[in-house]
Amino acid sequence: MEKRVAPGTGFIELLARLICESDDPPIRRAGKDLPCSEPNVGRWIQDSDFPFLMNTLALPDNVFVREFPEIALSQREREAFAKTLEKHCSDCARCNAKQAEDIAWQLRVEEAIVENREAIGEALAQTVVQR
Repeated sequence: MEKRVAPGTGFIELLARLICESDDPPIRRAGKDLPCSEPNVGRWIQDSDFPFLMNTLALPDNVFVREFPEIALSQREREAFAKTLEKHCSDCARCNAKQAEDIAWQLRVEEAIVENREAIGEALAQTVVQR
């Protein structure tokens, strides 16, 4: 399914349009009204995109230190924290639902990019040319 890119369309606007125009049903998170079983851990899941958070925690030390100099966590401490978050998601219905929603969104974005590679390439090229 090839989409044409309107002149001046930004990458984010195009990606949003492609996702909205997909045949996938809307993502509706069940459980957001449930209480979190461990709010101190759950706030990390509620306030972040779960796949992004996990990928950030998995960064090599040199990259993590460069990107987050104010956060003094070793690779081992980040791995332990990631395991804590994953365990919490398996134990807490609210955070499990948020995790599932975030993963569903990630898959939807990846699918839109793969299906519309040419249109996205044109939008990115326009963005580079305009700067």
